[in-house]
Amino acid sequence: MDRVSGNRAKRARALEAWAERVDVEQLVEADAEVLRVIAGLAERRDQVDGELVEAVRRARDAGRTWSEIGAMLGVSKQAAQRRYGPIPAGA
Repeated sequence: MDRVSGNRAKRARALEAWAERVDVEQLVEADAEVLRVIAGLAERRDQVDGELVEAVRRARDAGRTWSEIGAMLGVSKQAAQRRYGPIPAGA
């Protein structure tokens, strides 16, 4: 589980703990569909981000340049390298 998914899971557990303690008389009915849409999209984004990291790694292993990868991402080669390059020691 990556950091973002871990944070989302931690927030979900905190919300569940709150729900166990809340006084039912204080609750107001609300349509949460829009929040479920956001959560679903965030989950899909995490999946796509993981797939993108793997695709960039494969492209680099195949000898593709950071300039080429950046062009496909719509960013500079420096931005692509910062986002997808090796993690610096100690990070």
